[in-house]
Amino acid sequence: MELYKIMIVDDEEEVRKAIVKKMDWESLGFEVVADAENGMEALEKAETLELDVILTDIKMPFMDGLELGRILQEKHSPIKLILFSGFDEFEYAKEAIRLNVMEYVLKPVNAEELCGVLTRVKEELDADIAQSRSMERLKRDYEEMLPVIRERFLTDFVRGFFDREHAERRMDELEIPGREKPVHLAAAARVGRAPEGKQTAKDQEMLRISVRKFLEEQLLPDFVPVIWSYKAYLILIISMEEGQAAEGLLDILESVCRKCQRVFEVSLTVGVGGSGKGYQNIPESYREAVSALEYRAILGSGRVICYQDVDESVSVPVCFGAEEAALLTKAVTFGGGKEEPVKEAVEIILEKAENGDALARNDQLYMIGLLNTVAQIVEKYGLSMEQAVGRGGNYLELITAFQTTEELSGWLFDTAMNLSRSIEEKRTATTRNIVDVAREYIEKHYADPELSVDKLCRQIHLSPSYFSTIFKQETGSSYVNYLTEVRLQKAAALLQTTEDKTYLIASKVGYPEANYFSYVFKKRFGVSPTRFRNR
Repeated sequence: MELYKIMIVDDEEEVRKAIVKKMDWESLGFEVVADAENGMEALEKAETLELDVILTDIKMPFMDGLELGRILQEKHSPIKLILFSGFDEFEYAKEAIRLNVMEYVLKPVNAEELCGVLTRVKEELDADIAQSRSMERLKRDYEEMLPVIRERFLTDFVRGFFDREHAERRMDELEIPGREKPVHLAAAARVGRAPEGKQTAKDQEMLRISVRKFLEEQLLPDFVPVIWSYKAYLILIISMEEGQAAEGLLDILESVCRKCQRVFEVSLTVGVGGSGKGYQNIPESYREAVSALEYRAILGSGRVICYQDVDESVSVPVCFGAEEAALLTKAVTFGGGKEEPVKEAVEIILEKAENGDALARNDQLYMIGLLNTVAQIVEKYGLSMEQAVGRGGNYLELITAFQTTEELSGWLFDTAMNLSRSIEEKRTATTRNIVDVAREYIEKHYADPELSVDKLCRQIHLSPSYFSTIFKQETGSSYVNYLTEVRLQKAAALLQTTEDKTYLIASKVGYPEANYFSYVFKKRFGVSPTRFRNR
């Protein structure tokens, strides 16, 4: 199990070191990830560390352990707090009860006693985790995720990823509707482009949901449909009684196609596979449905196409489909400008093209699909089509430019690499811009004592975790360390160029507590602010 993270806070370094040496932390289930000299330093570190426990003295300069506990409680922090102090401070501990302090240990810290305390703390942390993993919560989460789990299983099932026994067992577990019916078939539907002015991704998804609901309403109660989305398709498994007329099903589907054009102003094309007894025939029916749907390029959209009615002598163009588009887009946009993921994606895409004999048949639809995918990437990231594809960016010329797979392979790899490198350069520039904006904001507001990473991120509209990651990558320093360095450099300049008192300079650079400012300043420069000014 992963070790719980603990920080030790005491103004005496010898005490902190002694506590670390006394305990076998790993065997107790803990890892000491940080230490601090006072509550203010501890609070700064707690902001960037995912701590589980803080073991802190009560009496410390600048901010004591009780104040630290109070602030953590106000922030609704889940960090467990263990206090330790001298015997004469025992009355102090009564305040700890209000601060949800877990344990109180007397100084000098006894290893055996601390071991017992840490054991109890670990038990409570374990109990918290166990509670979050309780069966009740798991059941609730499972029920919420059940529609997604069903669709994921059905997608893998129709693609032939399960044997009959496993598939039937999972269908019972997931309570797939219609499994008790004797006859089943699969269909694949393609929803056309939304009407002009309603072509955003959100609009398209809402349209697909509306068509899906409409299909369900029309098929019920005569048939039992299970419908879900997979990539650009709506997939259907339709269950029926033995002897039930398939013509009635086709009539309903034809009616739905007509009504979709009238009601939603969009074409709906449905490919229908053959029916069979038992669910084991569904994967084959699905393959037939997808094959039938591909004939829409020849027979036209907005209709039902049955696999058994298709003239096998008609040559169906090989399509650069959704799978190929997703594969190329993923390699280009997430490859980080590296050759390996792009090379792998191009090889897979070209293997499919070669198997389908796309180039040998001069399949222009295939090249149009490929170029459309490239154009979408170019548009999304604001790139140059000419720089991406070469040949002056002449779209029409590229459609018929390649006669062999080797020619297409070389061009596609170069194009994909151009896109991948350009996107990575844009991302890097964006990251640098974010960090520059953050630096500028810090430069203007370093005097604000409340300038936390959360406050900064609210201004630049980023999550603190994402910002902290890119800030550290770009600057090599954490946000807290960077801000501290800016403040101390400003303070050093004021000490050398003005006659202001130390407490005024402290306030000007974001430290309302002059003593704490002196402590931080000496830790950075090795001398107090006064000696720094006079040297």
